[in-house]
Amino acid sequence: MSALNTPALVIRRADYSDYDRMVTLFSPEHGRIDAIARGCRKQKSALHNACEPFVSGEFQLYQHGERFAIEQCQITESFFDLRMDYDRLQHGAYWLHLLDAAIMPDVPMPDLFLITLRALAHLNYSGIQPELLTMAFEMHFMAQLGYAPRMDVCMKCGMPVNGDARFDVDRGGCVCLSCPSSAPRITNGARRILMKLPRTKYDQVQLLVDRPDWKEAARIFRSYIDDRIQMRRFAPPLPELSE
Repeated sequence: MSALNTPALVIRRADYSDYDRMVTLFSPEHGRIDAIARGCRKQKSALHNACEPFVSGEFQLYQHGERFAIEQCQITESFFDLRMDYDRLQHGAYWLHLLDAAIMPDVPMPDLFLITLRALAHLNYSGIQPELLTMAFEMHFMAQLGYAPRMDVCMKCGMPVNGDARFDVDRGGCVCLSCPSSAPRITNGARRILMKLPRTKYDQVQLLVDRPDWKEAARIFRSYIDDRIQMRRFAPPLPELSE
């Protein structure tokens, strides 16, 4: 039996037996960790509050063979407020579903871990529209997985794109207006958001609050993420386009 100490975020949990719970953790250095929290459903358990989705902290686990068990947790953040707002909770739950679908055991993803904590802090504490925060999280998430769409050159002819274009989901990027394509049109403003946002710090999302084209970018990018990762049934509503 060996000990493992790691910061982690709870992304999923399921009741198991009478008082136990199976918990899926996202660790920056160890990726996905599925562990059992014995007795955590008892009111007096030290793990009672630590095994809920959105909780982040320092987890102490013991490994026996391929099985992990949570022994202790020093909670650093529970993001409690977003649980009290159904709209924000729906967006946050979608983010956790994305992580659950993508994170693999023993695959370190420290940058995505930090981005997720920053995004959850905005969702919990800021007044920024949750739809905008979700768009930013989706773009950073896909970039971290290596699936950021190519928005600076035409995916057909290879020429640089500096204005309006079309967004071709199948090709994974934009197509210039000079090339024949049935893909939906994207304005230059929305195209630049898709190109630049994944390359900036997550906190820069606040700079888009007053830009109307972020809503177009959000709707177009959702079609892309739906094509790459089938999460439509968990996705929250998209923002309404401005008149």
